[in-house]
Amino acid sequence: MVMKKYMKSLLLAALAVVAAMGFTACSDDDKFTGDPYFTLEGLENMTYDFNYEAVDTLAYSEAKKIVVRSNRPWKLVCQSENGWCRVFPTEGEGDGIIRLSTVENKKPDTRDMVYKIYLDGVEQPVPLTIRQTGSEPYIKPSANSITIAREGGAIPFSVLTNVPYTYEVRPVKEGDDVSWITVTPSETDPNSVMLNCVASNKDRFAVLHIQGTGNYTDLSIDIPVTQLGALFFENFSWMNHSDTSILGWVTDGESNSRFDKWTDEELSHGWTSRNNLCYGRPGFLKLGKTGYGGDLVSPKIPEIGSGMDIAVSMQLVGYCTKAGTLDDVQVYVGVLGPGKVTKIIGGNGGEIVNGVLYCDENKAQIVLNDVASFMLTDDNHFNYTTDPDGLLVWENPNTNYTIYVDGATSDTQIVILGGAFDVQLKTIGKGKNRIFIDNFKVEGR
Repeated sequence: MVMKKYMKSLLLAALAVVAAMGFTACSDDDKFTGDPYFTLEGLENMTYDFNYEAVDTLAYSEAKKIVVRSNRPWKLVCQSENGWCRVFPTEGEGDGIIRLSTVENKKPDTRDMVYKIYLDGVEQPVPLTIRQTGSEPYIKPSANSITIAREGGAIPFSVLTNVPYTYEVRPVKEGDDVSWITVTPSETDPNSVMLNCVASNKDRFAVLHIQGTGNYTDLSIDIPVTQLGALFFENFSWMNHSDTSILGWVTDGESNSRFDKWTDEELSHGWTSRNNLCYGRPGFLKLGKTGYGGDLVSPKIPEIGSGMDIAVSMQLVGYCTKAGTLDDVQVYVGVLGPGKVTKIIGGNGGEIVNGVLYCDENKAQIVLNDVASFMLTDDNHFNYTTDPDGLLVWENPNTNYTIYVDGATSDTQIVILGGAFDVQLKTIGKGKNRIFIDNFKVEGR
């Protein structure tokens, strides 16, 4: 009797399990009814078009939304390596929303990313295509001219472009000899070329011609090239921190280009800063930061003979924010070691002053006398509105300043101060006196 009751209970339990399984199976069948379908609302030919600009790939709320209509499980599978667009989520069940985002397309060519669509495990005939148009093609120089020191060497020059290009050296005038200079590709930077020449005691001239190739042959630029026979010339072409900008108002990356972060190769050129507030930019330098005046000391120049009278010239440009707010633009140029400033050319004329505070190599305070003092002219500063590429300012003749130094020797050094030295600047004017410097030249008189 007990055994019969046990067998009856076991049979009932088994029937309950079977019934439950049958109910579950019927429930799944009822969940997906009708013919399978998958559509993306508003997409003609299953293609979504983006312009070249970035659509934030990290901010979920900024992505473009597409409504999914479906009655089956679905999955989107990318068909190539994808580094520029993001689709999220890539799988779901029934209706839902997917979000699309892209990074900026800096190239001029349109690009496509294809996602195959699988509905309930079956590939659909029409995939999802994400299409992004290209940017405007361009070729721009990193500077409007190239100046090479008398000793020559291998000089890097950056080409700002998003198209393939070729280059050659051309004469300024037909028939001129340009065999003194050659151009080769950079081994480390695909958007740089190397200008190669030997030493010269006279000025020499050429043109670097750069032209797009393929579909972009209508794009070209010509950059004048000059090799100077001066005693000393420095255009800071060796200073090329890729995380800093040629645009004066952009300060990104400066913490890594400050003088105390310079590499051994950069230091080997002999330039120094006694408070470290000198910053490398691509092909030029910046002095100072808010509240602190920067300084720059030139290397000693062996080519200067004993007791020689020299002319020291340079380009100086003032700082201006993107919104148009100017710094003070006071500059002091003095002499360390033998020699005396006797004349100033450029700007508003300036004056020779005494009592400028500085420091020696051991950081002890010293006083500089016979120092050239001048203000940069009102039109001598970066200007986002009139010169958004940051190139035209260097073509302004008012950026050129010259001092005469009498009695210089190979031990003479030139020091440049932006407004005042170090923290002294906080109590002067706006407390901001950032200065850019390039094309430093020394000639005999």
